[in-house]
Amino acid sequence: MGPRRIIALSLALVLGSLSARAQHYDRGYDMSSSPVFARKDCFMIGGNARFSWHEMSDHEILVIDGINSSGYSIAVSPSFLYMIRDNIGVGASFSYDRRLLDLKSAGLSVSEISMSLEDYYRVSQSFGAAAIFRPYIPLGGSGRFSMFAEARFGGSIGRIKNTAEVSAAVKGTYTEKFKLYVSVNPGFSIFICNHLAMELSLGILGISYNWNKQVHNQVATGSSDSANASFMVNPASIAVGFAYYL
Repeated sequence: MGPRRIIALSLALVLGSLSARAQHYDRGYDMSSSPVFARKDCFMIGGNARFSWHEMSDHEILVIDGINSSGYSIAVSPSFLYMIRDNIGVGASFSYDRRLLDLKSAGLSVSEISMSLEDYYRVSQSFGAAAIFRPYIPLGGSGRFSMFAEARFGGSIGRIKNTAEVSAAVKGTYTEKFKLYVSVNPGFSIFICNHLAMELSLGILGISYNWNKQVHNQVATGSSDSANASFMVNPASIAVGFAYYL
């Protein structure tokens, strides 16, 4: 290959590179031309709640029989956002979770192995708070439908009490738990009337650090630390809620 061909090929490669850099790919997410889902200076008040209760009397589940228990679970998580720009909000969320299980008796029987448990009691509760950043991506031209990607940074503190009657003596373990986390939750929101919207979110990215302190029978103490990171669809994090825009 002669010098002229080498120079010509080099020029062609340089011009092609400059042309590729100058190209603009429009994927339809230009916020300046998108419809407005949440206007600047408006407020959003939303959240979700959960409640469940059970009562069992001589119930049987697979190899566990003679279950006599009662319990409940309640959780609330309100959130607040202020729109600093069209379709961009910042705010905070708070959470409270409480669960109770009062197991009077239960028996386990597998082949020639049998076990029984009586007077087991477990109650746990936790409080949490987090900072929120949420950008919206409106869909269509009506401004009624939108996707969002919510980022959260927060923590929680809670306590767990476990007691059981063993050899005619009540033994128990008390655990204090602490947690810091960062999460990303994409979702979908739709206005069902002028100010009220229904939301569906799903956790896909989470990083957390947990540490616990335990006291057993008010004598022995212990502690544990753990860290977790995941980038996957978590079905347990699916949440449906409502939001009111002022």
